[in-house]
Amino acid sequence: MNVPLYLLTFAYLICAAAGTGHVSVESQLLEKGISSGRRTCRLYCRVGIGFHLQIHPDGRVNGSHEPNQLSVLELFAVSQGVIGIKGVYSNRFLAMNKRGRLHATEWFSDDCKFRERFQENSYNTYASVIHRNHRTGREWFVALNKRGKAKMGSSPRVKSQHVSTHFLPRVSLHDNGERGFTITDRSKERRKSPLPPSANKSPLVTANVQAGAAPRRTQVKYWPKYRFG
Repeated sequence: MNVPLYLLTFAYLICAAAGTGHVSVESQLLEKGISSGRRTCRLYCRVGIGFHLQIHPDGRVNGSHEPNQLSVLELFAVSQGVIGIKGVYSNRFLAMNKRGRLHATEWFSDDCKFRERFQENSYNTYASVIHRNHRTGREWFVALNKRGKAKMGSSPRVKSQHVSTHFLPRVSLHDNGERGFTITDRSKERRKSPLPPSANKSPLVTANVQAGAAPRRTQVKYWPKYRFG
């Protein structure tokens, strides 16, 4: 039976309207014009001893040397070159207010839009889209100090050339720490000279010989060194 096209269109509109009862965070983001292109990672800043940017449920933003659940972030595209940063665990968005202070907010707004740029040293910088120095035109960047605290983007020291503004997206979320490998150095094996036949008569000496027959091997632990930038 051939069904008219307008009946199929009407039925589709009814089904679409029935599915709009539950409004999720993702649908709210789509209503704000956010396109696809989401990626889950950690943002590693190489300032000081190295920190991972983390977003707390209470709105605080800082850095942690050890990766944890608060440092798992979701980066999604808003427009060409502009992204938003959301904490997966805290369910809050990274934002910068008109004074240049970083904080986390529950609702996505223009304060949460950052311009992502790739630097020559393979690191990225994130500058606020709407907040900057209106007198000089200098951009305000996301930055951490050497103690892992969030820096004011309006600070004159926060520049794209400074290490505090350089972040490296790390895709691996299951970090089990540093992994090394062991190499056995056989050149330093201790070789035992054979004992005279008279020594084999003593059971104690025989036991000591059997226990020390296996050569001692020196194991050297090597830890990989990573250099960024």
